[in-house]
Amino acid sequence: MGRPNVRKEGFDHGKHVEYDTRNTLRVLEALEKYPRGATINDLARELKLNRHTVTKILERLLIEKRVNYEEKGPAKIFWSVGPSKFVARIDQGKWDTLWVNVFKPKYPGEEEFVRINQTKHDFLIRSSSKFRSVGAVAIKKSCLAELIRVLKEVARREFGLKV
Repeated sequence: MGRPNVRKEGFDHGKHVEYDTRNTLRVLEALEKYPRGATINDLARELKLNRHTVTKILERLLIEKRVNYEEKGPAKIFWSVGPSKFVARIDQGKWDTLWVNVFKPKYPGEEEFVRINQTKHDFLIRSSSKFRSVGAVAIKKSCLAELIRVLKEVARREFGLKV
């Protein structure tokens, strides 16, 4: 079995996410202005974008767990999870991807963390995005060294890898 395809964005490149568009950044910046959240129509009106464009951007951001939402009657209220930076994408196969992001604290007293989000292709979805999030894990900065130690040990003992 070959090595997985890993795409990295170094911190010195200043990119927020691998495929970012200007409109994606605009949506994220607009959501930061709304601590209690905003609807698709609010964002579309403020950014002078088509509602469908905003919907597609939010769908992608939901998959990456960079935004969240709550349904209030017929409307969905979206809010930003917090500032993040895309670090790497690991393709585990044609339909299975891991996304690695670093999140900065949204509120005072919170610790920075790394989040690894797994998305898989869903052949039953009929929306514009055929991928869905199947799981995510967040690791606080203070726990990263311990996680790396454990993973190295598992790689050596269980899989015979030299790391």
